[in-house]
This record gives sequence, C-alpha cells and structure tokens, in this order.
Amino acid sequence: MAQKTVEQISKFALLALILIATTLRFYRLAALDIWGDEAFSIFLSQQPLPFVVAGGADTHPPLYPLLLWTWLPLVGSHAFATRALAALVGILAVPLIFVLGKRVADTRVAFIAAILTTASPLLIYYSQETRMYEQVAVLSLASAYFCLTLFSHALKGVAKKGEAGFLLSTLLAMYTHYSAFFVWVAENIFVALLAFRQWLSFRANARNLDVGKPDFSSRKTLLEMTGLKRWAILQLVLIVAYIPWVLVQTSFLRGKASARFDEWSWRGIEMIFGKTFLAFSASVTLDFPLPQMIAVLFLLFAIVGAVIAARQRDSSQWFAPLYWIVPVVIAFVVNPIMPFFFERYVLVALPGFYLTVALGIAFVARRVPITAVVIVGVMTFASGFALWNFYFNDAYAKGMYGRMMTYVSQHAQPGDALILNNPLQKPLYDYYAPREVPAFYLPDGAPLEDPATRAQLATIARDHARVWLVMFGNPAEYDPTGYLERWLGANAFRSYSRGFVDASLSLYEMPRAATAIQRATRARLGDHIELVGYALNRESFAPGETVLLTLRWQTTAPISQRYKVFTHLLGALNPATQSPVWAQMDSEPVGGSRATTAWQTGETIEDRYGLAIPADAPPGEYGIEIGMYDPATLARVPVFDAQGARVADDHILLSTVRVSAR
Repeated sequence: MAQKTVEQISKFALLALILIATTLRFYRLAALDIWGDEAFSIFLSQQPLPFVVAGGADTHPPLYPLLLWTWLPLVGSHAFATRALAALVGILAVPLIFVLGKRVADTRVAFIAAILTTASPLLIYYSQETRMYEQVAVLSLASAYFCLTLFSHALKGVAKKGEAGFLLSTLLAMYTHYSAFFVWVAENIFVALLAFRQWLSFRANARNLDVGKPDFSSRKTLLEMTGLKRWAILQLVLIVAYIPWVLVQTSFLRGKASARFDEWSWRGIEMIFGKTFLAFSASVTLDFPLPQMIAVLFLLFAIVGAVIAARQRDSSQWFAPLYWIVPVVIAFVVNPIMPFFFERYVLVALPGFYLTVALGIAFVARRVPITAVVIVGVMTFASGFALWNFYFNDAYAKGMYGRMMTYVSQHAQPGDALILNNPLQKPLYDYYAPREVPAFYLPDGAPLEDPATRAQLATIARDHARVWLVMFGNPAEYDPTGYLERWLGANAFRSYSRGFVDASLSLYEMPRAATAIQRATRARLGDHIELVGYALNRESFAPGETVLLTLRWQTTAPISQRYKVFTHLLGALNPATQSPVWAQMDSEPVGGSRATTAWQTGETIEDRYGLAIPADAPPGEYGIEIGMYDPATLARVPVFDAQGARVADDHILLSTVRVSAR
C-alpha cells in the first residue's frame, strides 16, 4: 500500500514538472524577434518539398525543415506558431530524462535530473527557437534511454526489447543534426565498456572452472548473451540508412569545411570546454562573475557524480558521465574543420551533464538530505535568474531585426529607399519587410566597388530623398572596406544611427541642391585638428525637417587617436529628456569611414551630419554645437578659439537656426 502511494506521488510530481516545463517553454514565446537562422528555417520550409529535402539547400540534415514544412501550413508563420514546434518537443525532455534517470540509478536521481531539466535555461532558450537544436537534443535523449533499456534487458537475456525505439530515435536524431553522432559515439563507447567488463568476467569464471582459454564457441555465446551481435547489426543498419544523405551532402559540406589546426590549443580548450560548461550551468544570459560561480557549483557535483558512477558495480551509471564528456571532447577534436563553435552544437550532451550532477547531489542527499534540497534550490534559483534575463533583458536578445523594420515603417516618408548590405539577410527581410519602402540588395551581381555598383548607388540617391542603410551580420565579411558607408558619408547626411543586435540601421538625407549657406570659422581641437568652415542647407526649418550640416576639418600633423564628432541641436529644456539637446548625431568623420588617424596633413575633410528636428520641437531659436571626444573615455577633445584661449565645456557653437511653428 505504501509503495503504491509513493508511486502515485511520483506520478503527480512528474506531472507537475511537465506542466511547469510547458509553462516555461511557452511563456513569452513570441516576445523576441525572429532572428536570422530562424528566418532561414522558415524560408526553407516554405519552398517546394524537393528543394526542402535536397542536399545543398542547407548545411544541416533535412528532418527539421521537413517537419516545419508540414507544420507551417497548419499554424502559420508568425513567431509563436513557428516556435511552438520546438517548444512542444522540448517538453518531452522532462519525462524522458526522468525515465532515463531511473534506468541509470533510481527515482531520487531521476527527480533531481528532471527538476534541473524543467528549469534549464539553456534547454528553454533553444525550445523558443525555430531551429533544430532542441529536437536533436530530445531525440538523442530518447536514443540514450533506449540504449540503456536494450542493454539492461540484454544482460538478462532479452536482447530485442528497445531495439526499434533505439533505431528510430537515433536515426531521426542523425537526420536532424550532425551532433547526434556525438551521443551515438558515447553510446558505443558505453557498450564497448560493458562488453569488456563482461569479457573479463567471462574469462575469470572460465579460469575458476579450469576451462582454460575460452574457445570460439564460448566467445560466440558471450556475444549473443550480451546482445553485442544484435547491437552491431543495429549500428550497421544506422550507417546504411544514413549513407544516402552522406552521398547527397558531401560535396556541399566539403565546400563549407576548413582546417584550422591551431584550434587544438589551450585557447581551443578554454573556448569549447569553458563556453560549454558555463552554458550548461548558467546558460548564455548571465554576465561575469555570476555564471562562473554557478558553473563551479554544477561542476563540483558533476565531478562527484562522475566519481560515484565510475565506482559503481552497476555499470548503467557509467553512461551518465560518458553522455556529456564524450560529445564535448569530440566537439573539441572536430573543431578545426568546423566553421566556428557555438554551445548549441553540444546541446545534445546537456541531459548527460544533468544526470551526472544529479548523481552527485543524490550522493549528498543520502547523507545530509536538507543540504541536497538547498543545493537544488540554489541551482533552480540561478536558472530562474538566467530565465528572467532571457525573457525580459534586451541585452540577451538573439536579434532585433523586427524592431528595426518596425522603426523604419513608423518613420519612413514617401520617397525613402532601403539599401540592404549583405544578401544573406533576404529571408529575414522578407519576413519583416516594410512593404511601403523599396529595397535594394548590394552587392547585386557586381562587387561593391565596381563602377556598376557606383552607378546603381547614384541612381538610388537621385531617385530617393532619403536612404536607410541596413548593415547585417559581420560587415568585414562582405564589405571589408566599408564602401557603402564611405560612399553615403561622402554624398549624403547621416541623421540617424542605431545598432539592433544583429544589424545596424542608418538614415541618410540626400542633398537636393547646393548648400546655400557657407561660413568660415577658425577653431582648434587638441593640438593638430582645425575646423576651418561649415555649411548649412538653410537657416529656417519646420518640425520634422532635417538640418544638413557640413563640417570642414584640416589637420596640421598626423593624428594618433581616433575621435568621434558630436553634433547637437540645442534649445530650451526638452521635457522628454530633461536636456537642452533636441537632436544629436555622433559619428567618426564621414559616416564612420574616415577615422581621424587616417587624415593626411593639410587635407580638407568634408564631414556631413543630419540633425533631425523632432515633430514636437517648439518654435524658436536653436543653436548648433559640435566637438570631438574619445569614444573609449568619453572625454572631450580640448577646444581653443581663434585667439588660442580654451573654450569652456570644450565645444564649438556654430550658427543658430529657427524652427517655425507647425
């Protein structure tokens, strides 16, 4: 009766964990913008089926795009719907690690591992992503369970139970992502260790019985008794079933691979093992030193758990440390031929890490139960803090492309155009595109600095009053010389600039006539920089219009420090900011393309800025203030007037302009 009551409580407790896991994985599921890789998954899964499953369509195997291909027509392509597939799959990790924990050790270990999995910030992080990483982790977890199930029964003489489950879950995992092979190798090492142990035991028994060296028939009996023969057949089936994808994808992957054997170094160890353990323990949404402190706690119990597992006569516990150590080691070994390393590539190992930690905590719990409760509580609290940052802190957002395009939609005017630098953003742009603004991808057929591109830019500038420039991804890969920013900086006035995690957005005003007001001035900044003149497009503006300011710099000697220029439109106290600054544009000279360290002595630098007057700016006189500062320290460069006297606040006051009533 008591045993039945305990089982009922266990079922209710597990159900409660599953409900909590469901809540955490679906909470704010659509709050964050779709980011680049997600947009590609959506784009790929909206193509015709032959293209979706074709080799070369994507780096990864085709199962997840195929599932998404069937999913999207049913639920739609908005963020909640597309991510719901991964969230639903992610929930399965809780019951799966529970039954695996019972298979590895006992109910206590199973519950501890299930609690850690329920609140795992890293698993939740990837449960809320339209990508395949959560799916491969859960399928690999199912494969691990069936592997242990198979050999638990094999040692009892029932070799076939679990074979179908193992074969199906492992093959599906392999067709989801290549990291599934990391767990597959761990499983085979585990089976090899079992076989070696059985062989030693068999030989010892043979000696005790004075049988002598086991003959061939006795070895065959051992293979059949331990299930190794059937295991070998299963592995052969898996390999044969994967050959078609290998044949299809080999040429594509060969083109992606590179060899950087310097990654086999202490730096590589620190990067892969360090990043992995920090992510496993504290996810990727905490800053130093908190994740390091949490990682020490997790690793302490992981080490205890690994030692306990190694000393157990029950060989099932050996699997837990192998489950996470082997994949991380393999990730280090293959890192030189991978384009780059991310923690998600070893997400498949996280359940094994939790199981090993649970073994360590359970060891403590058998001696000091309250201490184990406190430890699990601290770990869960740390997970909650990481989840809070994930849910609510924009600093950890994967992307803000949607917010960026929303800003464009809200502030676009008739005659605007978008220039999208890096065609790789096409799926993401198509997902969020502001339909009222025409877009141009550059480069488009010709290299950026080709005359054809220059002609295209000139046409865009002629036909559009304003141009929004989106720099997506890593500009060093597709625009290493900063050509677009140089061209726009030299031919237009940047009036807005902001970073959005995975991209930056700038707005350039195109001059429509020769600058009307030219003024000479003489002011010195630091020892060698001089402002020799400036120009304005006019002196009177309406709210919502832009002051186009051209500064003319010269230097009397080479400059060793990179400075930023600040330009402010000053008026009465702005109630929104509690500052007299109503418009501001800071940048390195010429749109960021002409660092002060590159100026030539005696050269005149034409430096353009746009100061967009807010729509709610009251009528009146506004001053224009400029200067330079060190971006590292924010310290302003000293300013001296024409007589050599230092100017208070190290700024230069230029002309005033008038803002009229609306």
